[in-house]
Amino acid sequence: KQWYQRRVPITAGGSFNVTVDNTEYTIEIHDTAGNPTELKLISSLTFPRTDIFVLCYNVTNHTTLENVEEVWLKEIEKFRKKTKTILLGLKTDQRVDKGAHHKPVSYYQAKDFAEKHLLTGFTECCAFDPIRVENFKKFVIECHADDNKDNCVIQ
Repeated sequence: KQWYQRRVPITAGGSFNVTVDNTEYTIEIHDTAGNPTELKLISSLTFPRTDIFVLCYNVTNHTTLENVEEVWLKEIEKFRKKTKTILLGLKTDQRVDKGAHHKPVSYYQAKDFAEKHLLTGFTECCAFDPIRVENFKKFVIECHADDNKDNCVIQ
């Protein structure tokens, strides 16, 4: 898809602590940013130790959800047997129906997509809503909680 080829080559990572039910977890996040060259290197180093893949799409752009199916699910396929996969809708504050040519991805379309592809979970978030960001962090921990580990590597 076009957006995939135009991405700026960036790889970002970081870690933060989250407390859920009086237990503190360390979450590592590695963002491959969609750059094919960097993706090969980063994926070979980090995918094998990944606990949860978070596949993001922009709720205002159907192409980004299509790319989750056509690019990212294929990219992580060999790791999915031992990991969990969450679908995360972003930019929910911008979900506005602009007519037939620019319909946003609905909550139910994305939920059906997650069920169809047997993903561990689905949620949505907006970076400008701190409560939803915190809820997302807790959602990730809840998906990870039955693994009995206090560290969680997220891609």
